[in-house]
Amino acid sequence: MSVSGYTVSLGTASVPIVGMSADAQHVVIQNLEPSSDADEYARNGYLYIVGGTVTVGASGTALFNVATGAAGLQIEGYELVSTAEPIYAELVEGATVTTTGAAIPSYNLNRTEADDATAVFTAASTVTGGSAISSELITASKQGGGGGMIVSKIHTLQASSNYAFRFKNLTNQETVFFFQVIFSEKFNGQNDVWLGGEGEASFRLRGGEQVYLPMIQGQTLSAEAGESALVGVLKQD
Repeated sequence: MSVSGYTVSLGTASVPIVGMSADAQHVVIQNLEPSSDADEYARNGYLYIVGGTVTVGASGTALFNVATGAAGLQIEGYELVSTAEPIYAELVEGATVTTTGAAIPSYNLNRTEADDATAVFTAASTVTGGSAISSELITASKQGGGGGMIVSKIHTLQASSNYAFRFKNLTNQETVFFFQVIFSEKFNGQNDVWLGGEGEASFRLRGGEQVYLPMIQGQTLSAEAGESALVGVLKQD
């Protein structure tokens, strides 16, 4: 009787993860991907942060754009602050955007991981058409320390698309505006593993979960991922 362990990298095609044995087997399978929540994503290097400060003139508008990558993008949270005047903020989908200047760098919240997000954030000069799919009114006090908002409001954005951020000053006085976006490019179960049958017709193993399977002589087991995942297999036969 022996115990062995190994890892298997899964994609969207079903592949064998436990082979046939002449003896009965006891198998533990663990999804080595993080669970689908922001804390675990941050620790495992899946969350990025991007933002900046801009002076918005009297009755002016500041425009930014994000071009999402092939996997799309999920906004996990954001912070919007105006120091002196109220700002009306909008996230616009389907607009025609003219970008300007260099890309705004985004940083992995886990500083042992690479700053390798595929989404590209840039300033913009014009945004025409499209639909405002989300909006916020950011209040501010001329006398006090300003107004701010930290929100965990999840927005899942389409792949390979442009989304504009429009920040409009509602008064005839300038204000300094700060924005910060926390986002992930792996989300909504894309790190889930499916054991047995094809796709969602089989047993779902979410990120971080594990399952014990007693297997009789001659049995095998295949698996696939929602997008990509690494699983650990420990077996005794």
